Amino acid sequence: ATSYIWNTFQQQNCPADRKNVPKVSLFIDDMRGVAFAINNEIHVSARLLLDVKREITCVLYHESAHIWQWNGTCKALGRLIEQIANYVKLKAGLGPSHWVKPG
Repeated sequence: ATSYIWNTFQQQNCPADRKNVPKVSLFIDDMRGVAFAINNEIHVSARLLLDVKREITCVLYHESAHIWQWNGTCKALGRLIEQIANYVKLKAGLGPSHWVKPG
């Protein structure tokens, strides 16, 4: 997911443009919700992993986008940050079935 996100953010050729993240940790938690990313950690709800491979892939792309995206020192609108991560997921062909298709 990291290489795909760097490519989407047009940062694949210049490491200086990338956020410096030496390690990302993944946790599967018994929690409400789907997933969240904080402090270079991705937390995924064990409750909602029905189609495990697709769900994990979707969550990793979305939450990895949060890890690698800049957020204006936490000043960017949360909606914007979320939609950028959703855009990455959609561009990777991982949008949920209820999202409207083109045409």
